[in-house]
Amino acid sequence: MDPEWLATLAAASAAGLVGAAAEDAWQSTRDRFVRILGRGDPEQSESAGRRLDALRAVARRPDSGAELTRARGAWRVRLQDFLDDHPDAAAELQAAIAAFPPPTPTASTTYQQSGKAEGHGRVFMNQHGDLTVRDTRDTPGGRG
Repeated sequence: MDPEWLATLAAASAAGLVGAAAEDAWQSTRDRFVRILGRGDPEQSESAGRRLDALRAVARRPDSGAELTRARGAWRVRLQDFLDDHPDAAAELQAAIAAFPPPTPTASTTYQQSGKAEGHGRVFMNQHGDLTVRDTRDTPGGRG
């Protein structure tokens, strides 16, 4: 097998697995990965199950984005090592990816601003952060 293709497969699997950990259909994904990673060995299956359960726990915590990013990287490495040791499992892993539920759309925030100036008026708007405006024109009374 092409090592580059196996690395791509590992990365795609890790991304899908981490994404699926937060979904309702997690149990079927977990069971499938336990079978793949366990390779019929009860100890390996139990170890894979514990790691997958830990992933699920992280995915279910609020504000776990940074942890999930690290988990995705760790699973990419873990799956790459697994494929290096078991290249014959590539087809199973590819089928597991195909079975992932479609990702749930993330909530997005929409901002709407409206500014209007009439005559010689000016509008200054800022979405995030600070805005400082200094008028350097001469003003009545001689201050500038």
